Amino acid sequence: MGFLGRYWQFLRDVRSELRKVVWPDANETTTYTIVVLISVAVVAVVFFVADTAFGSGIRFIIAG
Repeated sequence: MGFLGRYWQFLRDVRSELRKVVWPDANETTTYTIVVLISVAVVAVVFFVADTAFGSGIRFIIAG
């Protein structure tokens, strides 16, 4: 089997595997998107607070 034969076999395999996937419906997609956005916002706030606290601490130490 040459390059083209392997290529077409690969595409058939990909198509076969994609048929096995259970795709989420619109409601699940919306729910997952909201969860991700809230998680990102929470992590961003945590990093902002930590950065501000460490920055203030370093400035306090340097200013003496």
